[in-house]
Amino acid sequence: MTIDIISYTQEQFSRLNSEQIQEIKRVQSVKDRLQRRLKERKLDAKYRLSKAGMLRSGLWELTCQKLETEYQAEVDVLRDGLLFYLQYSKQNDSTGVGYTVDYSLSIADRVILVKDYYVRTYSDVNERFRKFKLDGVAPSYLCESYASLYHWFWVDTDEARAQQGS
Repeated sequence: MTIDIISYTQEQFSRLNSEQIQEIKRVQSVKDRLQRRLKERKLDAKYRLSKAGMLRSGLWELTCQKLETEYQAEVDVLRDGLLFYLQYSKQNDSTGVGYTVDYSLSIADRVILVKDYYVRTYSDVNERFRKFKLDGVAPSYLCESYASLYHWFWVDTDEARAQQGS
């Protein structure tokens, strides 16, 4: 299979995981089907125009131009969707955090992933909370659930106990 839906270098492809490569192959196969459909539609239009004796009337060029414009618009939508997916799926080496940032997960699964990472990594509750507060990725990754996890980590800290005791 030739991949021409996106133009990545070998180095860029080597940084992708198997899930991302599968998505590229899936989108490429959709593009290939669209290309076959374009050829069929052109042949059909050519046959109809030829049968009507209008093949040399300029309608052929206009029809081809219209069909190619429609095809290109569909391919552009596919490419944009794929690039969006590749940008936001499983980014772990560029974020600098210890957990895998995978935007294809549900918010609930993201919270579990981040919570488990901090619980496994930091046994001291105060250190865990301090590190979580310094995490610059978590607020945007967890969206509205960030506050809940923030509170969950805070409740066990010395600071929370001091406030509850007073």
